[in-house]
Amino acid sequence: MDVQRLVDAYIIGLGDNADNTEFREALVSRIINGDISLLELVQALGEYLASEEANRRSKGLHVLSDVLNDLPETSIPSQAISRLVQFFSARLSDATCVPQVLTAINALLRLPTFTDEFTADVLNALFKEVHVQSFQYSTRSAAYQLIELAMANNPRAVQQMGDAFVLGFAQLLDGEKDPRSLIVAFQIVPKIAALVDIRNNAEDLFEVVFCYFPITFKHRDGDPSAISPESLKNALRAAITCSPHFGKMAVKPLVNKTTATATSAKIDALETLAAGTHQFSADAFKSELEVLVEQIREDVVMSADEKVVSAALETLEAVYAVISPSAPAASEITEVGESSSPLDYVLKEAMFQLTGDGVKNPEQIGKILRSVARSSAYNCSVVSDAVMPIIIERLESADVLTVRRELMDVLNYVLSASCDVEKKA
Repeated sequence: MDVQRLVDAYIIGLGDNADNTEFREALVSRIINGDISLLELVQALGEYLASEEANRRSKGLHVLSDVLNDLPETSIPSQAISRLVQFFSARLSDATCVPQVLTAINALLRLPTFTDEFTADVLNALFKEVHVQSFQYSTRSAAYQLIELAMANNPRAVQQMGDAFVLGFAQLLDGEKDPRSLIVAFQIVPKIAALVDIRNNAEDLFEVVFCYFPITFKHRDGDPSAISPESLKNALRAAITCSPHFGKMAVKPLVNKTTATATSAKIDALETLAAGTHQFSADAFKSELEVLVEQIREDVVMSADEKVVSAALETLEAVYAVISPSAPAASEITEVGESSSPLDYVLKEAMFQLTGDGVKNPEQIGKILRSVARSSAYNCSVVSDAVMPIIIERLESADVLTVRRELMDVLNYVLSASCDVEKKA
């Protein structure tokens, strides 16, 4: 059977939803054996690829993309890649053909001879011509795959695109709803932040990601391939906290989310703030610190959920480790209460409680002090110097056994923080 008859049979099979494996394997085998060239296949598909009927164009591209996916790299000459890239880039403006074109481009992107110039051409065409969110899941998945392959195989091309790539991806993601696509998109964001300078378009990228927070959806029971809520939540958290440029945009709305009535949303916000301390600067947290400390104090004192308390205390420790990890300059040192030192937000309330007739919530006070003290050697020293003289003085003067016990409880927490800091050192 000659090439044209193979192609025609293949096209007819697509219309009948038949199994075209035999025809595909025959075409691939002939190209590999040198019986026909890739150019000859394209010529045989010419009447379909150039047809005015959208359905015929789509079928022609379907055959070409199927064959390209199965061909080894040695059977695709570099001069053919150049022509194919031009052809496919132009066809991305043809909505009917987009699914097949993306499949074909992804096949070419895997080739070592696919240059940076080719990568820039297909990415620019994708961002300019394709409204990805108007397509079904399989096509959107192919678009995200194209992004991933371009970043992995031709990172220099992506870096050279810079702002255009960041903005293009943000527009591509905007409106995505399928968890299967979202988890891939969220995993791409940290890779972009690591590869490209995102500062000029950080707000665009952040907004399109943060609009999903906090993310919830129902896991499909009995489907082992379904995305788990926990994995999707973790991927979103990693995307939100992947860049210092997201810091000042992320902290305030996350602190606001800590007041959520839903326990899962509250914990998610606290844990995301803690994760942000690995990338966000101290300045990103300072303006919201007083509000955050007050909310954490409320959660620790009032919440009956140990998971909430644990998340709140871990977040407090992580944030103070960023804000005041070491001793300030001599000119910045002040007594507690004489400045708006970050530690004052914790120490003022603690010292007020410790000097009262009875120590209210001694366990909770002790846990808060311990978390702050554990954040750094300097913070541990400041906390110890501030509260231990008060505790010791009161222990010497207090006659009421319950008060002495409460003071000892707080003292034990502070001392345990000192031990933890020593172990870290």
